[in-house]
Amino acid sequence: MGIATKKYQSTTVRIPSPIYERAKAVVEKREYASSMNELMVDALEQKLTELDEAQIDAAFAQMADDPDYQRDAVALTHEFAHSDWDAFQVGQKHESATRTAGEAVSAPSGKEATAQAHAR
Repeated sequence: MGIATKKYQSTTVRIPSPIYERAKAVVEKREYASSMNELMVDALEQKLTELDEAQIDAAFAQMADDPDYQRDAVALTHEFAHSDWDAFQVGQKHESATRTAGEAVSAPSGKEATAQAHAR
């Protein structure tokens, strides 16, 4: 299996001088990026991710006001209530058994417990 290589597209952008000067200072100090290209690509990726997340959030917000979705969500909740409860009980038993086993293994001996009590 070969190493995946990124494909690049060249483009030209015009940015306001104050933004360019700030970006140039960051690159010269190597605070965030080692090149202007790296800084711009990182900034663009971050902005695109924010836009994607905003779009997803908007879709979820619409679901909150959608009566069909609300009806389906309630139906699914009722449909899985029994299996959810079973899974919860299994988890509780496992957690309890793990906690008990851990306490038994890590419980100090009588002398250790006395020493710990006096150290407090």
